[in-house]
Amino acid sequence: EAKCLERMGLDVPENAKIVLYQEQRFKTFSRQLQWALSEYDRIAAAVIPATSVILRPHFTDMEYKLRPGMVTLTWTSMNIDSFITHVQSGLRRLDELV
Repeated sequence: EAKCLERMGLDVPENAKIVLYQEQRFKTFSRQLQWALSEYDRIAAAVIPATSVILRPHFTDMEYKLRPGMVTLTWTSMNIDSFITHVQSGLRRLDELV
């Protein structure tokens, strides 16, 4: 909406401009988070039933790492980068175990 208002030459509220100028950053976060969720699903699907009990604590730990993204983080949070890095390292570790 802010982009359309700006194209039409209308005044755009400052808060909307701040978001508009960070559009690429937010899109990158979105892509990284989508990748993390699909990677988690891929890894979970690769678990064979015989090892699921042994791997359950590792999946619980990974779900714990994902929780801030579902509960406390917003697009304006200052620690999204560190959250994504933390999740990506957890996914690599989980993938190695599976």
